[in-house]
Amino acid sequence: MADARISELPVASALAAADITPFVQGSGSAAQTRRATFAQITAGVHAERMFHVRDYGAVGNSTTDDAAAIQAAINAASAAGGGTVRLGPRRYRVVASDITVLENVCLEGPTTFPGGQRAAADYRGIPGTLIIDPARTVRVMRAATLRAMTLSRDGLGAPPTNLRAGVTLRAAFAGTAITIGDGSGTQHDVLVEDLLILGFNLAIRSDNSQRLSVRRVRGDNQNGIYLTRTYDITRIHEVHFWPFLTGNISNVSLAQAGVAGVANNGSGLVRVTCSAAHGLVTGDLVNTYGISGVPANGLFVVTVVDGTRVDLQGSTFSGTWTGGGNVAVWNNRRTGTAFRVEDSDVAEFVSCFAYGYRTGFDLGNGAQSIQLSNCSVDDLLSLKDPTTVGALIQGTAFRTKWVGGFISSMSTAIRVNSSAPNQGDNQFVGVMVGGDGAGRAVEVLDGGLTLVACDLPAARVFMASAGDSLSVVASDTRSATFQGQTNADLSRIVLVGNRLQALGSSADQERALLRRRSATLGGELDIENQDGTVTYSLSVGSGAAAPLEIAGDNPNNPNGGVVFGAGAGMTAPMTVTLRRRSTAPAANDAVGRLAFNGNNTTGTETSFARAGGVSEAVTAGAEAGAFVVETRNGGTLAERFRVGPTGTVTLTGPLVLPADPTTANQAASKGYVDGQFTSRRLPVVGLSAATPLTLAAHHARIVSANAGATLSIDWTATGDGFTCLVVNRTGADLAVTMTGFTGTTPTNPDGLTRIRPDGLATLLAFSPDGGTTRLLLLSGAAAP
Repeated sequence: MADARISELPVASALAAADITPFVQGSGSAAQTRRATFAQITAGVHAERMFHVRDYGAVGNSTTDDAAAIQAAINAASAAGGGTVRLGPRRYRVVASDITVLENVCLEGPTTFPGGQRAAADYRGIPGTLIIDPARTVRVMRAATLRAMTLSRDGLGAPPTNLRAGVTLRAAFAGTAITIGDGSGTQHDVLVEDLLILGFNLAIRSDNSQRLSVRRVRGDNQNGIYLTRTYDITRIHEVHFWPFLTGNISNVSLAQAGVAGVANNGSGLVRVTCSAAHGLVTGDLVNTYGISGVPANGLFVVTVVDGTRVDLQGSTFSGTWTGGGNVAVWNNRRTGTAFRVEDSDVAEFVSCFAYGYRTGFDLGNGAQSIQLSNCSVDDLLSLKDPTTVGALIQGTAFRTKWVGGFISSMSTAIRVNSSAPNQGDNQFVGVMVGGDGAGRAVEVLDGGLTLVACDLPAARVFMASAGDSLSVVASDTRSATFQGQTNADLSRIVLVGNRLQALGSSADQERALLRRRSATLGGELDIENQDGTVTYSLSVGSGAAAPLEIAGDNPNNPNGGVVFGAGAGMTAPMTVTLRRRSTAPAANDAVGRLAFNGNNTTGTETSFARAGGVSEAVTAGAEAGAFVVETRNGGTLAERFRVGPTGTVTLTGPLVLPADPTTANQAASKGYVDGQFTSRRLPVVGLSAATPLTLAAHHARIVSANAGATLSIDWTATGDGFTCLVVNRTGADLAVTMTGFTGTTPTNPDGLTRIRPDGLATLLAFSPDGGTTRLLLLSGAAAP
């Protein structure tokens, strides 16, 4: 070929070894002519280069099945003794076969951590993605690494835009994204890091592989990580499971309708009528909450009746709907478990999180001494889903150690139901436990639990009879309540040194303490009525000698009373004893006292009266006591009444009797007390109109008949023995009209029938023969 410029040479359509011509290296005497083939040159260039799946035929267009090409690149790296296989910033579909990452090989994406949430939940354009058929998995073998990529289930498309699309998306979760080893017990020391895993039934499964490390993983799957037979420490760090595919999408994440009615469907199920079209189909899973009067709050599969009505499968109707309620489809609910561990020793979880899962952490059979640091579980509190559990310790799990983090908004934050033969205790330290879920925040059904320095906001803590132990130490229990399956179980809950705990214990653990509320307020025990309203309190008053106070709560029950022996079915009288215990009793000591107190006009509390017992003599065998009543007059209390040891009654001050002592047994009916005649003022009744005389109003009284008055008397209203004095002040003779008597005019020795003006006369109704003859006797200032 004649000499020519390089620019004039023809372009090679393909290169072959013969296309590389000899060339001169060096100059002068050191010049050497050499030649090399193209294969030699490319081999030298590629000797230290990473393996790339596109060099082995991968296309990365999201539709072509690249499984064989990717596996070929991995096999080549393995044959070379190991190395890194790069995906590059494309999206590779895996359909025909599993991908197996062999020993000492790292399958790596574009070296960047894909993170988690995307705008509008659109994950179709993430570079470095494996799109995996749910029948396939990425299997990672001994000392292999999977890093910096997204694993997406084949079939995930555009983000859902409505309720039904969200339900369909969740129903399609299937397959296992990553499988660690082959279960043989020989595939260990795997590293999985910087991944985003979307749309599978299970994100990562590890069986019989030791020393697995999982770091910086984000995922949205029906279930998260399942570990079993990991006897040498597995380490799971910074793993975050969250509803990335449905989260924060309007009308998709949460779709709900108000309840317009709740009734019996005719077959005993609850039928709910929504206030708007519900958009549900039979078989949908819904949360119902806020319904009053009918036991219809919970998680139910629905049977659609029509566009606004559904029946709740498995429900039982009772009661009467009194209002309220919502029917909700929460597409952020993942009905599986975020982290599940079985048959594992000392697996380590650090800074892991789960949101929206039915169960956060499930530690089951053989989960021994699992370590959790700063791990947390959360849920949508408004739903109050009764099926959710934050930390479930069950089977034969024991010696769980959870330090830091929070478990919030789950129906049950911690449930211990472990029958481990050694009954090892489980400990939670510095964890926020609660969130006012639908159930008891903490349950010990079997096994043991210790809570140390935990926050228990509005938490219900429960101890079952089969539980071994439950201790709460140095925790914030100000709003917590404690319950037992029986009273004996409640008493087995150990409470030590908790913050402002209502019921505590003394340092020697021998006494229960109701601790003070503040530096100026003593302890207080509030008591709820059957409606859950605080209506009574028992508290300690102020001052150095503060009394114990029992009072109705203001404003719920400001005037409540106290009943002793209420509802007790007692067969003997209740004895209330006021006792003065003294090492040196003295005669005339007050041994018990009731004080009757109230505020005066300046708001100062004052004792207005007291009653109590006095020990008049304390000599053994010759004891004597008295009962004393004291009342206040002005600024002092003074004794007014005393019943002495022999029954002698001493009264200070006059004995004032009723103005009309008509009862046969009233005192002083004989006109004297202790041999001394009593002075009595005869009461006067003034009249100025027509008036019938009666036993009740006029007997033994002076009747002053003023101008305008007329008198009448009926034997049935007065009867045998009625008498009164009449003063006639009318200015004329005063007649008496009679009814029921033997005669029509009063009887008078002088034949007089009327009372003279300004005269005083006596009227006496009597029967000389026991009732047959009924007379009205007129005596005194009479007139014809």
